[in-house]
Amino acid sequence: MRDELMREALCWQMESKVNADFAYKAKTAFELDCYCPNKNCLVKVHPKKRINTYFYAPERHVAGCPNEARSTEPSLYPGESHPRPVEETPKPVPNFLGPGPAIRKKTVEPTREELLQLAVTVSTLPAYYPGTLEEVIDAWIQLTPGERALQPLTIGNQHLTYETAFTFLGTASDEISLLNPRERIIFGASTVREADYSFLIESRKRFLHDAKKLPLLLVSNKKKVLPDYIPTLVGQLATLFWHGAIPGLTDKKNAFRFDLDASSPYAGVALRSGELAPWAGAGAANAPV
Repeated sequence: MRDELMREALCWQMESKVNADFAYKAKTAFELDCYCPNKNCLVKVHPKKRINTYFYAPERHVAGCPNEARSTEPSLYPGESHPRPVEETPKPVPNFLGPGPAIRKKTVEPTREELLQLAVTVSTLPAYYPGTLEEVIDAWIQLTPGERALQPLTIGNQHLTYETAFTFLGTASDEISLLNPRERIIFGASTVREADYSFLIESRKRFLHDAKKLPLLLVSNKKKVLPDYIPTLVGQLATLFWHGAIPGLTDKKNAFRFDLDASSPYAGVALRSGELAPWAGAGAANAPV
């Protein structure tokens, strides 16, 4: 038996392990077919949310299954039992940047042999849990440098870690073409200034062009501020993160600039108060207010 909640299960549609939070959110479209990942059990389970989100088995796990949860704890008084206290579990760390693959409902229930094969195949793989750009950045901030080196993060077809998925401008080449923002998350120190009709975000890092060094420059119109927390960072040192967009030279050739786009929560720009570096400890910056 397990003392903690069951947080991972096999998913037949995705042919992988999934996190309970992801399976619960997916219920808005349709309920995923999930099963206990223990090869001796494989009973069907469903996501449920009270204080925490977890998987439960309506028909109970096979006797002796390590995923069978204790419902009570021993009492100091013989003949009595006390409900097991429920503690809030930490938020899962996203291991996939993006919405993930399209999920298609399978009309045929898996056989026990198929579930057993799936359980063996994914036994050493992490449970699938996708995240937005903001969620992935928040997770990176909370992880220690050692944890970032071990925590997986897939971007597109690139199977990376939270260490290799982030490119630090402080140690990057002066050649802007060598950056790869479509397959990495780029970050570095920046300042936020207010102009008459816009907010200006300028990188500390400079890039070479015709023997000159030019900054990255982002312009956010005040009529539609992106991200919407930029005004809280005016006059402060901040850390700029971006993914997906390719900067281009401005008409005046005095900066590299790319447009802000709110069409996708998985690509674009994010900022955090304070100056962050890869060797910074967990929680070294504040989330946007």
